[in-house]
Amino acid sequence: MTSETTKHPLRFVICDGPNDEPALCCPVCGFDCVHPAEVVVEQGQTKTVVTRETTQVEATNRGTMKRGSLIVLRFVCEEGHEFAYQFEFHKGTTSCELNAGLDSGLGGLWRD
Repeated sequence: MTSETTKHPLRFVICDGPNDEPALCCPVCGFDCVHPAEVVVEQGQTKTVVTRETTQVEATNRGTMKRGSLIVLRFVCEEGHEFAYQFEFHKGTTSCELNAGLDSGLGGLWRD
């Protein structure tokens, strides 16, 4: 895996999961064993980051640079790939971006 992030046109890769239910698949390799790893919501002067270990709320200066919210959903694939879907709101439009090839070392979110 490379530590360089590659931006791709947004595409949700959906495949048949258990019981032939639609499932999110890795956009790098197509594998259906994908785990949510991190959720980031940044708006105004607050940034909330949810990982397996913690939920942190911290100050940000996004409100001085941007006019809308940012939501990032990071995932890890059991084949070792990491990717994130990013949604950014500005002036009535929500832009969408897929970043693949992330190398943060994140584990999946909590599960029992």
